[in-house]
Amino acid sequence: MTDVTVLSDIPCELGESALWDGSRFYWVDILSRRIYAKAWPAGPVLTLPVPDLVGSVALRAGGGLVAALRDAIAFCDVDAGTVEVVRAIDTPPGTRLNDGAVDPSGAFWFGSMDMEEKEPCGSFYRLDPALTVTRAFGGIICSNGPAWSPDGATIYHVDSTVRLIRSYPVSPSGTLGEGRVFVSDEEHEWFPDGVTVDAEGFVWNCKFGGGRIVRYAPDGTVDRVIPVPVAKPTRCAFLGPDLDVLAVTSARVGGDPSPLAGQVLLLDPGARGLPTPHFGG
Repeated sequence: MTDVTVLSDIPCELGESALWDGSRFYWVDILSRRIYAKAWPAGPVLTLPVPDLVGSVALRAGGGLVAALRDAIAFCDVDAGTVEVVRAIDTPPGTRLNDGAVDPSGAFWFGSMDMEEKEPCGSFYRLDPALTVTRAFGGIICSNGPAWSPDGATIYHVDSTVRLIRSYPVSPSGTLGEGRVFVSDEEHEWFPDGVTVDAEGFVWNCKFGGGRIVRYAPDGTVDRVIPVPVAKPTRCAFLGPDLDVLAVTSARVGGDPSPLAGQVLLLDPGARGLPTPHFGG
């Protein structure tokens, strides 16, 4: 088992959206409707309650965060304690927005999911800095990710329920090409969850229900498997001045006997990450 430390003593029901801004680490508890922030390595945890389920957050160039709430995009500021809904998203009944991240050009990509995780009624969207929303594709049960290759030419997207990670070529304007299966977990009992990419272009994927993080080479082959002391890791991000610490959010929803379930774990990944892009709006 990998040696880990714990970032804070807040056990999340459904921790997600690991995010590093250069001095502060952000994460969310989707079900408790809270955004958390903590200066690292030392500092108090700041908490921002939000009015609805919060699937993900990303950094804004103008300061603060852009957040995907249940059916809307909001600008949030943990220090000021503010939440401003700026764009409604027309989502089908029984769905909500979920994971998201910013691409190298400054657009915020996010997906939606069927809350019962049965029907392929979710979609994948791009929010441009002018707050224009483009639907990239649909047919998703539970959207997770995305993450990009270091050159920005490939985007990785996860449909957790069908246990597939796909990769798509993406143009500088944000147009996606034909996708292919990058990794299939169909033969496993766990579900692929959040992804990130390191400076070498290797893809890190949390296995929800599998108690591990898997690092994949750019061709999709397994490079290494990192066991973690929680059953349900959800998303990871590199933090620290050298981007050489891996922070892992986790969940305790549905039950997990581990005393660390729902905590943010820190471990030495033996790799370095990429700087976090900021949303241009």
